[in-house]
Amino acid sequence: MTDSTTARPAPPAGPPAVAADAPVVLQPRPDLVICEECDAVHQRVPLQPGQTAHCRRCRALLGRGHRVSLPGLLALAIAGLLCFVIGNLTPLVWISVRGAPDPVTLPEALWQTWEAGQPLGAMLAGATAVVFPFLVIALRLYLLWPMSRRRLPQGFMPAMRLLRFATRWSMVEVFMLGALVAVVRAAGLASVVPGPALFAYGVLTMLLTSSSAAGLHRLWQLGSEWQAEQNREAATR
Repeated sequence: MTDSTTARPAPPAGPPAVAADAPVVLQPRPDLVICEECDAVHQRVPLQPGQTAHCRRCRALLGRGHRVSLPGLLALAIAGLLCFVIGNLTPLVWISVRGAPDPVTLPEALWQTWEAGQPLGAMLAGATAVVFPFLVIALRLYLLWPMSRRRLPQGFMPAMRLLRFATRWSMVEVFMLGALVAVVRAAGLASVVPGPALFAYGVLTMLLTSSSAAGLHRLWQLGSEWQAEQNREAATR
């Protein structure tokens, strides 16, 4: 059973007094968390592994306790990259119609879909099964490689926003479901043998699901804390 807790609302604070012509510099606040659904501000509470924090206003998920370390998340991203390469370079299936088996890779399947007069379907499948999954893996590697060594990567916040957007459009599990249905239906018309790419995408689905289950809240928290430390160090110089 997963323990659940509700984050405490942040205490109200008045705006700092500044001169009329002085520039306003926004400082990171790693002790606060903003609900992504209703923008309510809450005090961040430490979470143990298995616990979750929810917004008091709309009950949306604010964060969860994690068992996987940053090096562990990095290992998942590296394994995902290997599965992605295998899934795009090796045969997805072997199809035999009264002859020698003909290997079909994922790029070839997308091209054949385009040639069959379904360009929209080919573009959607390519975006959700190839482009966005690769973007998710690449961004996770870019972020986790230095963060696992306690270094903040350049462009941390834009990269995190792009990762959040790409994660929403990465639909490898939908592609896997469609591929399995297509293999079963084609088995009645020809001899179809699953290839290594199909198994690689199955493993990739589990890896991306495991990484997504850890969420992005922890990366945001660590990045905000390290950014605040860098700002304090720069201010004391």
